This record gives sequence, structure tokens and C-alpha cells, in this order.
Amino acid sequence: MISINNLIDIDELQIYFGYPFHINNAISINSPSVGEIIEFGEKQYYSMVHMLTCIPSDMKSQLFDSDIDYEELQDFELFIMLTRNLTKEQTSILLGELDLSQLNIEKNNENGELILHGFYEYIDEDGNTINKEVIIDKYIYMKLVEFIRTIHNIKPKVEKAANKTTKRILIDLDRQKIATASKEPYKSQLKDLVSAMMRYPGFKYKSNELKEISLYEFMDTVQGAQIYLSSTALLQGSYSGMIDTSKINKNEFNWMRSITD
Repeated sequence: MISINNLIDIDELQIYFGYPFHINNAISINSPSVGEIIEFGEKQYYSMVHMLTCIPSDMKSQLFDSDIDYEELQDFELFIMLTRNLTKEQTSILLGELDLSQLNIEKNNENGELILHGFYEYIDEDGNTINKEVIIDKYIYMKLVEFIRTIHNIKPKVEKAANKTTKRILIDLDRQKIATASKEPYKSQLKDLVSAMMRYPGFKYKSNELKEISLYEFMDTVQGAQIYLSSTALLQGSYSGMIDTSKINKNEFNWMRSITD
């Protein structure tokens, strides 16, 4: 089995500053700014991201209702299914002119595996019309989806049932979760975070400046603020003798540590 680490080399510094990720000469993925997401529409944006990055375990009940066993369906197969109705207008903030819904489902002549294949046109800086051929196989898909997951801190959770009874319980729970969510009004994923950071003394951006930074940078800053406050509280507690530091990982005192530590 090929590891995703051998397929994708993500430059975290480039992501932080909002550089696009070039998979090949036909496919690039943008790293959107907070302002671009606001203008695009937050609800529509995260719905689209979910459709691009979800795995069969995320859609147990919907797949069951379509007579599909979520444990038997491959991630790439689900991606193909979901992108049939995912138009260019819905994905343009990430994929530009690439229209996934217009790509044809074909088979690789060499190995018989499914691919998405097609063409799209765009106008270059000189005003020339460029026709690009696009091929998405499961490895290109893995690169594409891994980058999108990285900039959104999405960690897929694969669920395997031990038996048929457990599987049916998981499907019913998924159905209940979807039904409950459908009755609740949409709650912004970013508004409360933006509001909190605007109150945080160490946050350096004004609201108009915040719109210019990448989503990845903003979320990194949110997590970094939590690390700073936690580390500072531990240091103050250790200096005052109010806490026992003997059982605390020393790295927890380092506010400059990576957010992934």
C-alpha cells in the first residue's frame, strides 16, 4: 500500500501564507483567505469542503439508503459519486476553473481502475485561451484531498463495525445525527472564533486586516493563542508553587511549541 506521505509534500510555510498547492500543470488548489470565505458564503463553503473530503464512514445512513455498504465503498469511489453534482461555481474558491462535475468517469487502460477525465478552458494573463486536459486517479485524488484536509485541520475517522448488529446501530446513530442537525439553524464556525480573537490582547489584526490572511494562518493563530495562555498559566503556577509540575510534560511550558505537538 502506498503511503500518502510518499505522494504529497506539503510546504506548511507556503500554506501559512496562502500559497496555492500545484498538483500538476492542470490542477491547483487555492488556500483561501478569511475574507474570500466570507464573500463566498461560509455555509456553502464548508458544505463543499465536506463533500470533497468526506469518506464513506461519514455517510453511513445515506449510503445504506442507496443500498451501498459504506465499509465496501472506497474513498475515491465516494468522491466520484459526490462530484457528479458539484459544479464549478461551488468549488471555484478552491479549484478555480476546474469543473469536477464535467469530468467523465472512465477506466485507466493500463490497470482498469476508475479515473475522472476531461478538459477545461481558462484565459491566461496574456488573454490566450488555454485548453487543459485533466486526469484524476486515486493518487491524484489523495493529493487533492490531503491538502484540503490539511488547511482545514480535518482528520478522517474510519469506522469499522465488528458485526452486522453494530453496523446497523452505527447507521441508525448517523441517521439520528443528521435528522437532529437538519432541525437546527446553521451556526457559524468562524464567527465565535473571530469574535474571541478580536478580544484577545495578543491578536495583532484589525477586522479589515483579518480578512486578508489565509484561513490556515487564522486557525493556527487561534490554536497558538490557546497554547500561549495555557503555557503562561502553567509557568505562573509553577513559580508561585500553586501546582505540582512533576507530572506535567515539560513541553507544555513551551509556548513556542508546534500546535501539532
